Amino acid sequence: MKRKSIILLVTLAAIVSLVLVGCAPKAAPPGEAPPEEVAPPETEEEEAPPEVAPGIELVVGAHVTPKYHDIIPLAQAFIDDVNGLGAGRVSLDFYHSGTLLKVKELIPGLEAGTADIIFLTTSHCTGSWPIMGGESLPFLYKSDYDLERRFRIGAPLFNFVSEVMEEQHGIVFLANGLLPLEYIWTNKPVKTPKDMEGLKLRVAGEIEGKAVEALGGSAVFMPSAELYEALQRGTVDGAVIYAGGIGGRSLQEVIKYCTKVPIGAYGYALWIKKDTWDGLPEDVRLLIQMAAIKYDYRYLDYAKTVHEEEYWSTLFKDAGIEVIELSPEVVEEFREKCEPVWDAWVDDIGAEIGNKFIELATE
Repeated sequence: MKRKSIILLVTLAAIVSLVLVGCAPKAAPPGEAPPEEVAPPETEEEEAPPEVAPGIELVVGAHVTPKYHDIIPLAQAFIDDVNGLGAGRVSLDFYHSGTLLKVKELIPGLEAGTADIIFLTTSHCTGSWPIMGGESLPFLYKSDYDLERRFRIGAPLFNFVSEVMEEQHGIVFLANGLLPLEYIWTNKPVKTPKDMEGLKLRVAGEIEGKAVEALGGSAVFMPSAELYEALQRGTVDGAVIYAGGIGGRSLQEVIKYCTKVPIGAYGYALWIKKDTWDGLPEDVRLLIQMAAIKYDYRYLDYAKTVHEEEYWSTLFKDAGIEVIELSPEVVEEFREKCEPVWDAWVDDIGAEIGNKFIELATE
């Protein structure tokens, strides 16, 4: 048995030796380079988690103050909607009351990149962006709700104006935010077009100015922030303005009459440069569009509610403002006097664009 055990051990040793020799790299024949060693197979490395993009910060500028109870709450709601839905993805830093840019600086500030988005009344845009003057054309619309529906996001007129703004100015029209119509506010009663002759009225935009001049008055361009003192000193006799501008600037203290003739209109619109817009991720653009639609679709109803409950029934009544209601026949006299304003605007902007605008506004 002992001899068998020794033979078995020797046999196992020989087998192990042969296996080891077979596994070892073979020696190269004399004069030849040794074969390259085969590298062990690479193990797959775990992919690093994708980097999370930092939050996008956009600066928003506006000139209106919180005293405009029909404007700032909805502007702030737009800011809050974007910041709430886009938490960690996009945030808007809101500078209202002219703390970043004054009213005349908003468009240059947007174009220069000081602000990424601006709120600005469309009447203040007409010098830089003439197409926006169409919204203020006197007596072009049947009512403020008629105008609101035509300028609502997705409507043919809104889409047409948006195309012109992008092609001619590189600006994206995010929302219109229509305000109630403009009336004539004076310190002398205006009951007929003839009563407008010789009056100096403050206007916000060129179209309102042309309407005043067509009626025999003189247009004075100035920011609404300067209007209180101008009325107090008699520098101007009144203004073409909407009710929120009266309440927002406390002008009921220095004005006596309101002639309810719908001489113009404008929106508190949202604007962004096309380059900035195109550079935003798709999900961020969609989020901003959602907030803009909400802002746009509820704007007029909200503003009119504030005007009825706070301004007309209380503030203006307590201040003793006399409201002058005109008969349809007299309103028609005002409209006929203002007809040349349409033609002048079409001449300024070009027949193709101007006539298309009026067609979409009246069809």
